[in-house]
Amino acid sequence: MNEKTKNVDEEKRGFGMAIFVLLSFLLMKPAYGQSDLISLLELAENNYPLIAARQAEAEAAQASVALEKSTLLPSLDAAYQANYSTYNNITGMSYPGQLLPISGPPTTENFNNPVPGSAVSLLLKWAPLTFGQRTASVEYNRKLYEKQLAGLEDEVLRLKFRVAFIYLEIASTKELIEVYRKNIERNEFNLTQIHSLVAAGLRPGVDSLKFRGELSKARTELYQLENLQETQKLELRELLVSDEVRDINLNSFFVENLPDKPADPSGLPGNPALRMAQYELEANQARLTQISRSWTPKLELWGTTYARGSGILHDGTVDKAEGWSFSRYNYGVGLQLAFPILDIPKVKLQTNRQEAIVRSSESYLRQTQIALSKEENIALNNLETSLRVAGEVPVEYEAAESAFRALQTRYTAGLTDYSDLIQAQYDLLRAEAGLKNTWISSWKSLLKLAVIRGDVNLFLNQIQN
Repeated sequence: MNEKTKNVDEEKRGFGMAIFVLLSFLLMKPAYGQSDLISLLELAENNYPLIAARQAEAEAAQASVALEKSTLLPSLDAAYQANYSTYNNITGMSYPGQLLPISGPPTTENFNNPVPGSAVSLLLKWAPLTFGQRTASVEYNRKLYEKQLAGLEDEVLRLKFRVAFIYLEIASTKELIEVYRKNIERNEFNLTQIHSLVAAGLRPGVDSLKFRGELSKARTELYQLENLQETQKLELRELLVSDEVRDINLNSFFVENLPDKPADPSGLPGNPALRMAQYELEANQARLTQISRSWTPKLELWGTTYARGSGILHDGTVDKAEGWSFSRYNYGVGLQLAFPILDIPKVKLQTNRQEAIVRSSESYLRQTQIALSKEENIALNNLETSLRVAGEVPVEYEAAESAFRALQTRYTAGLTDYSDLIQAQYDLLRAEAGLKNTWISSWKSLLKLAVIRGDVNLFLNQIQN
């Protein structure tokens, strides 16, 4: 094989390998970093069953509004009736339904012979004027629809909070795993040093056993953290309702950057739970108006046209064939005004009941405002405290690290004992873990504040890869 052919084959193999790597990358499930948190939130919103349930409830409420508006349209009913009844009744035979046929002449005698009769009709009913009843009913259902929309937003906001909070929990656990791995490295280094000191007779052999136990304990704590991280990822996948998330790739952003404090003015009107309480009050007020107008008159326009046939002729003779065909045609229009006089006491009781419900809704709205205001103040205080603490913990960490290095040197030189060194190592571990947790806690506080104000973007807009 000449050199040119060999180079061509190598290029083909290289090209094939590149295609294989590209296809493998495309088929891999995606991994997400900080900037992809928005994608995770959208994935959860699109897949979570409870969000779909709230969406369906809102659509049902919207349909109720359209249904109430449709009562402005007239109704038109068509009916056909055929009967075979006694001679006595054919003149006034009636079944439950649309028709009251007028057929045949009256009779002075009692005849039980069956005679056919038939009728067909169109009946128009229209109530263009309801004295405010329809308007109140439409308004009531519109407020229920707005409440359902706010409930949908509230459910979405709660879901986003849970996803973002677990996301921060995963970031926190990841940082703690790194801290405990460093602690294991320190234990392994100490154990190696002590083996040499024990062999040289500078340290008692029990120190070697103690450090071996500390190393085992550190590994156990690491295993527990790794298990916690896997549990958190499973919880996240449950909220996402998707197996497409292969992993969460996080760098050290949350422990290297602190969030900025949002503006002080309250953003509570953006909280959907508060809007739900407001719409609940407005819906109950609309229902009160609806009840108070239920006793007003009802004005209806009626129109009908019908044809009938009777097996009894005008002179009383029977011709059954005539009963199956139409021989008389009629029409009529009219207005009907109905006033429910005896319903007034019942409406009064219903009004009293609904007024109590309105007062309850007003109190509930006020309580919701108070509770959210308290939660906002707590979240602000937590964020401010986290930011202040985050400014102090680096000093504690640096002091703990310097103390550990110094005691490690003194221990090697035989100037201190095991208990002082291991205590310094614990202090360093606690300070480093506290450093990581405090910084991420400040992001959790910002997240809680954003959710209370009803705008998760207050949190998302500060996150970068």
